[in-house]
Amino acid sequence: MGDSGRERAEVDWDGSIDRLGVRLPSDYRELVERYGCLEFGGDIRFASPVLEPGGPEEETFNSLYYFNKDVGEMLAEWYTWDGVSGRPYEPFPAKGCLLAWANNTGCDYFCWDTSAGDPDEWPVVVWRFSISEMVRFDGGMAEFLAAVIEGGFPDADEYLDRSMGPGLWRSR
Repeated sequence: MGDSGRERAEVDWDGSIDRLGVRLPSDYRELVERYGCLEFGGDIRFASPVLEPGGPEEETFNSLYYFNKDVGEMLAEWYTWDGVSGRPYEPFPAKGCLLAWANNTGCDYFCWDTSAGDPDEWPVVVWRFSISEMVRFDGGMAEFLAAVIEGGFPDADEYLDRSMGPGLWRSR
């Protein structure tokens, strides 16, 4: 994506363990430190730590926590009314849950399946809420984004509004 034009953020990533119960994948940490809050095509919006200089340390991961709390509650409710057989993924904050890192205007939630021990081994799961479907990508977040942006993933055009063009793929 090139130079972000912004100063690299310093984030105390150990705070994610205290607030979210997990360490976050290295590709996510690298992207957030380099670009901050991201938005692709005005469509895929990243949930990220609060990066306010001088802000209270204990609030750094509140935005991610509350985003995932809401997504977890929606997922638990979805399991009860959508007729999903079993619970293929646990809602946040359960151990081994889905942990959301972005969403888009099409009501898709981009998550990690945190059931693997190593965060860098977490696959991406897209919860396509509006069509009651979960799509698994057996790769990390950065690999998934590259596949979507390049159009090499099934239904990639439904995840990202390409009419906006790469000029709007920016830090927020």
